[in-house]
Amino acid sequence: LRQLPHFTIMRQSIQMQPHLLPQLLQQLGRTNPQLLALINLHQAEFVRLVNEPVGEEELQQSVQQAQQAEGGAAQGNYNTIQVSEEEMQQIERLEQLVFPMGLNRRVVLESWLACDRDEQLAANYMLNNLEDLRNQLPE
Repeated sequence: LRQLPHFTIMRQSIQMQPHLLPQLLQQLGRTNPQLLALINLHQAEFVRLVNEPVGEEELQQSVQQAQQAEGGAAQGNYNTIQVSEEEMQQIERLEQLVFPMGLNRRVVLESWLACDRDEQLAANYMLNNLEDLRNQLPE
């Protein structure tokens, strides 16, 4: 797990918002039941791994690797929105939350904007609609 960029992002999300762990594990059970079974077999090791500190450089590398694994930015027209530093931090936290579940920045931004820039509402929306959002992504 330590070698997976999405796990590093997930660790950071759980450390910042521990109350999301049950939802993340539940979603993981739907998307990767084998991994959840492995986590259940080795709960103490999983807790130890999740609680390892995540350095800023390690997090940035993991985000870049996850984005590269998605194929990078989509080609085509881009829209630009203005965000404050605080709003950018919200977007980054949302990305850290859902990248391990297969969602990308476009979905995060669309959800965040649709939820009137409310981070908690966007997180709940994405977690509750994860399968539908993932099915809308290009193959």
